[in-house]
Amino acid sequence: MPEATTPPRFDATPNRYVLPADTKLHRVHDRKRRAAEFKPAQLNTGSPGSRFDGTEADPFASYYAGLESTTALAETLLRNLGFGVDGQRLIRRAQIAGRRLSTVRTTRELNLVSLRTAPDLAAVGQDSWLIDSEGKDAYPKTQKWAAWIRSQADWAAGLIWPSKRDTGKLALVLFGDRCGEEALDGDEPEVQIDLDTEIGEAWLNRMLKPYRAVVAPSPKR
Repeated sequence: MPEATTPPRFDATPNRYVLPADTKLHRVHDRKRRAAEFKPAQLNTGSPGSRFDGTEADPFASYYAGLESTTALAETLLRNLGFGVDGQRLIRRAQIAGRRLSTVRTTRELNLVSLRTAPDLAAVGQDSWLIDSEGKDAYPKTQKWAAWIRSQADWAAGLIWPSKRDTGKLALVLFGDRCGEEALDGDEPEVQIDLDTEIGEAWLNRMLKPYRAVVAPSPKR
């Protein structure tokens, strides 16, 4: 693992990834939040938040998404989910309660910092630790790195990296202070599926079947 503090004497030149206009973004979110609504920085809540959230020193809102629906589902629902003795992963019903999958499109081209490859990570003084480390001890550090990367790339609307839980697919985060809801066509989402409904649960089980993950049976059944 490289030094977990940002380098004070390194002027980085982050690599650029151009996300075209009209790109589909898939996101799992609370139903109370609109499809294109950014999540405010979660400060002083006692929660470690997510990998590249805003910090107290740089409190930007964030929008996490995947370029495929399975990526959004896996990143949200398969985190720290082990396989049982039967080789199956059970998603707790509490994990999908009140949650929805939405699909929106970008309204314009967005420039993102690429963290997709080893050279991309090296360009910002990092390695795979930045996109693979997890938990309450790691996230405060990765969040500080996100703030530092932002300071090195004032053109960046977000970051993009390989999904840890949907190998071979891409996950991203958008910065709310650099591209707000106007960057997403959220008035009429292309897809909206409430995961805790009968139809949503059936769809979810079908999508995650290749991942050997299924929603736990209802106690009433």
